[in-house]
Amino acid sequence: MKRALFLMGLALALAACSGHTVHRVEVDLLSFVPEGNRSGTLSLTQAEVRLPDDPAGQEIQVPGAEALEDGQIALQVGLQNTGNSAADLTLEVRAGPQGDTDLYDDAGGDFAVKTASLTLNRGQAATLDGSLAIGPGDRLYNLIKTGAFRLGARVRVNSGDQVQYTLTQAEVVLRLRLFNLIANP
Repeated sequence: MKRALFLMGLALALAACSGHTVHRVEVDLLSFVPEGNRSGTLSLTQAEVRLPDDPAGQEIQVPGAEALEDGQIALQVGLQNTGNSAADLTLEVRAGPQGDTDLYDDAGGDFAVKTASLTLNRGQAATLDGSLAIGPGDRLYNLIKTGAFRLGARVRVNSGDQVQYTLTQAEVVLRLRLFNLIANP
């Protein structure tokens, strides 16, 4: 009898805890960018690089996305001005619906999630940070809740003659409360 009461109490305690369980979904976007494309040179002849290089970006599917609590994108690009003049650079993080074939054309539902810029003097190095939090009410949050979306980034040289770039971090971390999917009686 004591054992049955113990097991029943344990089952009730586990049921109560499960409603508060938050699951993390981590997508390492760096793994979708070929090793050879993670670094290179930007110049006046190749003034832009897209990560990944597909204009449609990277498709991300999130099963149970309707239980999304919040999340974050961590994206960093290391830069070194190896040219003879100052360089102005821009990092743009873009998102769009699953069916969008070009995240960079401002058509089909794609949009800029974050933009960051900096100026590097000759020989100077710095990091462009495209990291951001995702929360209720954000346009990206609403897009993720559809269950499938596309994500991409581009680095552009607006002026200057030569800059080395290295993609050092690219990941999406989402927090889902999957037990919210169970209807309450």
